[in-house]
Amino acid sequence: MIILRRLYLQATSLSWLILTLSTVLLIAFSTLLLPAIEPSTFTSYADSLWFTMTTMLTVGYGDLYPSTTGGRIFTVFFLYIIGIGLFASFIGKAFESLSLHKKREERGELMFKGKKHIVIIDWSHKAENAIAEILKQDDQTDVVVIDRLDKAKEIHPRIHYVKGNATHEDVLRQANIQQAKAVLIFADDRIEDQMLTDGKSLLIATAVERMSPDVFTTVEVEREEHLPNFSHVKVDKFIMSNGTIARMAVNSIFTETSEM
Repeated sequence: MIILRRLYLQATSLSWLILTLSTVLLIAFSTLLLPAIEPSTFTSYADSLWFTMTTMLTVGYGDLYPSTTGGRIFTVFFLYIIGIGLFASFIGKAFESLSLHKKREERGELMFKGKKHIVIIDWSHKAENAIAEILKQDDQTDVVVIDRLDKAKEIHPRIHYVKGNATHEDVLRQANIQQAKAVLIFADDRIEDQMLTDGKSLLIATAVERMSPDVFTTVEVEREEHLPNFSHVKVDKFIMSNGTIARMAVNSIFTETSEM
């Protein structure tokens, strides 16, 4: 047991590529060699592959089994001792990779690779309303939310999270801003000073315009007198803050982009 445990720990420490290749090679090696060692039992490669997989998966149907000394020695050494441990390590590594991928997705660390999506800046209450409207009005468009939260507020197949500062190019690139259909920049309710709030929106709009000048951009502005400050930025739609901001912003996207 101690030897098997050490073999298992060493196997799980291998890289995903080496572990996968080792597993595939062992299955192929066993499938090709068993008919040569015991042709009376394993009359075809299909039978050999079936026996190899059921043994390594510890299913053991018993419909095929080696009857010669050579076949039994091969089975014990390569399939029982090495094969079962290697395949168990492979399965464990696969679940570990899936779990890690899910955690990275929730933490907003993954690159979004979709197209024609809508990017929303900051996961606010207005953003949640906008997301609900998008999912309601369109059954295909994905949503990417950029914020600095440690974890996504909502897990949904069509809602993706990117953690970071929306004024940074690498963060916008992670959200695949270049291939987005539209961007919604809501005023940050966490900032009490409206001048600073609109200033932040202006910086984000400038960064978006610099990286993706053709994307349809909708910006919520707190103060009307701040609108001239956005004159040098190609913003497609300005919306003044009000109670129906989310619905108006989403409607503007689907109305304007459908005509493109």
